[in-house]
Amino acid sequence: MITIQDALTVVRKFNLVERIRKERFYKLVYNGKTILTTSIPKGRGPLYVTNQFRKQLYLNPEQLNLAVDCPFKESHWIQHLQSIGVLPKEE
Repeated sequence: MITIQDALTVVRKFNLVERIRKERFYKLVYNGKTILTTSIPKGRGPLYVTNQFRKQLYLNPEQLNLAVDCPFKESHWIQHLQSIGVLPKEE
């Protein structure tokens, strides 16, 4: 399980567009289209919806841990999304 601070680190690293209301909402906008959305509750402590957060970003547990720890960057994430068909491959 990751913390809310870890989740915030990941969405900032991946340059997701932020909208703060009752919760913090984030979306990936790629070529002008919203591809995916996620939310992170306000506050501190453990992120009890870690699996939901991870699945919304199309990451496996290892990739999420790497994103928190730094080696898995935005460019890696975009390549991963392209490889699983969420994003179109660049020509």
